Order: sequence, then structure tokens, then C-alpha cells
Amino acid sequence: MTQPTQTPSPYSYQSLSTAITRRRPLHRQKQQSNTTSMNEASQAENQRLKRTLSLTDLIFYGVSCSVGAGIYSLVGIGANLAGPGIALSFALCGVACIFTSLGYAEFAARVPLAGSAYTFTYVSFGELCGWLVGWNLTLGYAVSASVVARSWAAYLVGFVQGMLHATEINVGDDGDQTITSMPKVSKFLHWSIHAPLPNLFSTRDDSAIDNATITNSYECCPLAMLIIILCTLVLLTGAKESSRFNSAMTILNLSILGFVILVGTVSGTAFQVDNLTPVLPHGWQGVGRAAGLVFFSYLGFDMVSCLSEEVEHPERNMPIGIIGSLLTSMLIYCMVSIVVVGLAPVMLLGEDIPIVNALLANACCTHDEQVSAASLDDATLRQDACLNYACKPILHSMLYIVSRIVSFGAIFGLTTACFACLMGQPRIFFSMAQDGLLFKIYAKVNPKTGVPTMGTILTGYLQP
Repeated sequence: MTQPTQTPSPYSYQSLSTAITRRRPLHRQKQQSNTTSMNEASQAENQRLKRTLSLTDLIFYGVSCSVGAGIYSLVGIGANLAGPGIALSFALCGVACIFTSLGYAEFAARVPLAGSAYTFTYVSFGELCGWLVGWNLTLGYAVSASVVARSWAAYLVGFVQGMLHATEINVGDDGDQTITSMPKVSKFLHWSIHAPLPNLFSTRDDSAIDNATITNSYECCPLAMLIIILCTLVLLTGAKESSRFNSAMTILNLSILGFVILVGTVSGTAFQVDNLTPVLPHGWQGVGRAAGLVFFSYLGFDMVSCLSEEVEHPERNMPIGIIGSLLTSMLIYCMVSIVVVGLAPVMLLGEDIPIVNALLANACCTHDEQVSAASLDDATLRQDACLNYACKPILHSMLYIVSRIVSFGAIFGLTTACFACLMGQPRIFFSMAQDGLLFKIYAKVNPKTGVPTMGTILTGYLQP
């Protein structure tokens, strides 16, 4: 007499081990990835993304995601750690990412589905590892998009201050004229990137005159929220429509950066070799610390792999798109960082708008005056000395104009970077939801636009 088979308890060690090591069947993924000729109705029914992106779209997406905050903001932050060796930091990160991108390219060609490293890990190591990697990617994209949006707001405010530079003339009793910034405009611009959020657990400062000063308050950036909302609305229109917008903005961004390199190298005495020495003021330790700080600026190749399910001929286009966008981004980083650090002392670059500060410093001050200003301990004094659009006289009018052009162009460059970061995350939500690791609503694709609508909305909502 045969004994009845006992099924393991769902809480047993065997069932738990089976669940967390469960993998996606690779043959099923290949079968699904080959169904590229289905019509729109079938795609909507099976919740598949449309293959509408070309190789050019891939490269533009990778470059736009990488060449954003890393070039417009992190150059100044990294230069404070590595000095002129910031170019070596970018190169070091690029070399490390090249080896990583080779693995991404191989996986993307073999498993051309949305989800990037999450999908690759799920196929290779199982459900638990895939789940952990998926949420790690979510954290990375959240930080990247927020930093880029914050940098976008800083450049926009700098551009408005430089172009409008609203002033009023006060005439004293003795007939002297003094020019001061209009308080309302200055307060509004400051509020747009430093809106206070009081801490519920903080205490009021009783010594304040109006008893309304709250210590340890948090800040938010309304302008950063605005760009995230606008990018989310564009992403909801469809992948191909979004790629056209991204390509146009990326071309404009690369043109601006090429213009900076050209002006910086042919502007005569503006580019000083003295600014590049010593190359390693803090040694290789400083280069390594800066490399760790700017590493996430190369997130573009991971974002490209998120689009595997929407690319035509992924076996050929994915490896070329991933590696091509990475090499292009690394070249741009190294060239621009060398030019920017050569234009002005590191202490004048600042942390928000280093490219603009480098150009403006040469427009307002001689090299000796820049060195003197850089030696000041107070950042406000450095700002007033050589980084003020109201400086008189203007020594290099061309660099003065170019600084304003860069402020304007950086707005579009950072827009594409924020846009690309927001595009990659919903694809990870889409893939996780298909595997049952997230609510099924995030696996639904709009039949008209071919976009995972709820994942895109959630990504935009969580960023601010």
C-alpha cells in the first residue's frame, strides 16, 4: 500500500528555499522576445512593450542620462576633492564602467527584456537576488533624478539672475547712487530652490524677533518638482515621441558643451596651465574619493539596458548602444572637466554651476585676481569678487556672453538627464510587476502609447 505524498508546508525551509531561488525560464524569455510582429491589440493583451526605438535613440538616451548633473554640477564638487585630477576620476569611473557594460551588453543581447540588472539577476540567480537588485536600482534612479532636478533648478535661477538682473537705483541725500538687487525678485528666486519645510520635531528660536524662526528646518525645491512633473507628462505620450524630444535636447546639450571646449581653448589667457598644477593636490586618495562621488553620473548604460524590450533588433543594437553611449560620455566628461578646471581655480568653481562660474570668473577678473579671490575663506566674498554678473569692468565680453549661453543650454542638458532617469525606472517596475514582485497595475501598458502608465506616474510622484 503506497503512502500518500506529503506536500511541504508553505512555511517549511524547503518551500522558502525554492521560492527565493526560483528563476525566470530563459527559453520562455526568448520566446517572448521574438514576438515582435504582433499587432497593437495583441501587445496590449499580452502586456508587451512596443519595439519602436532605433540604435540612434539608444545612444542618445545613454548620453543624455550620463551627460547631465555629472558635467554641469559634479565637476565642481569632485574638483574640491581631486583638484585638477578630476579628469582622472572620470576616466577611472569610465574604465570600471566599460567592464561592467560588457556584461550588460551580453545579457541585453541574450535576454532583451525590460528591467536591466533586475531581469539579468532574476534569470541568473533567482527571485530573492532579483528583488534586492530591483530595489537597489530604484534607489539609484531616485537619487540621480533628484540630484539632476536640483541642479536644473540652480542653473535656471542663475540664468534668470544673469539675464534679468533686476536692480533698482537708490539716490541718497548727498546725491550718491547705489545699486541694490530688488528684494522681491531675490527672495522669490531664493525661495524657488530653498523653500523652507519646518521640522515637526524642532523647536522655535525664542531669541528671534518675530518668534517664528524654526531651527533645523528642511528645504525643498519647487523648481525641481516642476521639471519632474513636465518630464513625466512627456514620458506619458509614448516611447517614440519621447525619443524625439530627447534627441533634440541632447543635440543642443552636446552643442553647448562643444562650444565650451572651443571657447575655453581659444580664449587666449583665460585657460591657465597654472590652474592645472599640482595635478593631484590630495594624491590618488583624492582621485579615488572623487571617483566614488561621480560614479553614479555614468548611470546611462544601465538606463539603456532598461529599454531592451523596446529596441528594434536588440541582439545587434543593445551592445552597440550600451558601449557606444558609455565611451561617448567618458570622452565628454574628461574633455570638459580639463577645460573647466583650467579656466579658473578650483575654489571658484563652486558646487552648483562650475562651468558658468569658470567662464564668469574670467569675464570679471584677471588670473591674479582669481587667485586672490580663491584664497578667501568666505564663499560670499568669493562670489562678490569674481562671480557677479554686475561686475565692472567686464574684461572678456565674449566669455561673459558665453556664460549666459551656457546657463541657458545647461537647462536643456539637465532636462534630458532628468528625463532619461525618469524613463528607466518605470521599466523596472513593469518587469517586477510581471514577475509578481510588485502590484499588477504597474505591469499594464497603455495600448495607445505603449507606456507603463502607472509606473511612470509613480516614478514622477516619488521623485520630489
